[in-house]
Amino acid sequence: MTSRPLLLSFILIFCITAKTFAQPAFSADIPFEFTSEEDNRLVKENDSLKYYEATGDSSHIVCIDEDASYYKLLGKDHKLIAEGSFTLAGEKYLQVGKWVEHFSNGKTKITGYYEKSNPVGTWQEFYNTGKLKTVCNYAIIGDKGVNSSCISGTYQEFYPGGKLKVSGFYSAVSQITTDTLTIEDPVEEKKIYKLQTHNIYVPEKIGRWEYYNESGELEKKEDL
Repeated sequence: MTSRPLLLSFILIFCITAKTFAQPAFSADIPFEFTSEEDNRLVKENDSLKYYEATGDSSHIVCIDEDASYYKLLGKDHKLIAEGSFTLAGEKYLQVGKWVEHFSNGKTKITGYYEKSNPVGTWQEFYNTGKLKTVCNYAIIGDKGVNSSCISGTYQEFYPGGKLKVSGFYSAVSQITTDTLTIEDPVEEKKIYKLQTHNIYVPEKIGRWEYYNESGELEKKEDL
């Protein structure tokens, strides 16, 4: 009998380390709810524009401009939620260039740049009033032929009124993680578990950190 292909599934388990990493109050995760023309149901099309149901969410619409390689995510009310350029890598759609996420009032919520779906460079987050909330920087990190990105460099947070709240620096630090690889044989109905380790990069506070109250007065300093 010819055995059927083994089924692979991955369960990600993070190693526990002695060092605690402070996570920034920011995430460069702009919605990109389009995987492929096969997975996203086509709603309508005209000229170079095609409209699809968002992946896993029939309440949102994805608009693809094929000529310009441009993406827009629209809500039920047809208001713009997110937009940016994309590129094809094989069969994968990846975010590239400048991207913007919007509030329901049309103002910018988050904006920054992607390189093959990895955040890179300066990113900004705003309040729904249009005031700046957070500014940080992402670095692209190459490790054994695999590129990832991590917050690294200057970091600032601001109060809704515009005054500085937090100022400091982050460093991208390598952290070992362990994956449990589960191999299932549907013929023998056996499972084999293997452990494999690899690196991820996480932001760690470094240098001088300063914390201000809403009056603009320095309340606390940290030297790390």
